[in-house]
Amino acid sequence: MNDRPIYDFNSWLGLKLNDDGVTVELDARAPEHQIGNGMVHLGVITTLGEVAAAHAAGVAVIPTAVTANLLRPAGIGRLTAKGEVLSRGKRLCTAEGRVEAGGKLVAKVTVTFVVVPSA
Repeated sequence: MNDRPIYDFNSWLGLKLNDDGVTVELDARAPEHQIGNGMVHLGVITTLGEVAAAHAAGVAVIPTAVTANLLRPAGIGRLTAKGEVLSRGKRLCTAEGRVEAGGKLVAKVTVTFVVVPSA
């Protein structure tokens, strides 16, 4: 795992950043991450995708719009999200986090970020 930490809520949730800097993993557990019948909650899946997208941006960003497309249910277990930048300008960056469970795509989370100006 990368030494670059994920802070606060994301850390509490259990997210871990891989060495590539754009892949985020979560070992989803019951009952903390589930919503009925052992399925992972929408908020957990969306957060995982958003965090991967933010890391793909490679700079400090703040989300301004998030769209989550859930493609199939995700069960309790290892979830992986990989981020990819779709477009980037001076002020805005749009990136996507693709969330997988068991090697199957379960969600695509598209996020538009405001790029935080460097000091």
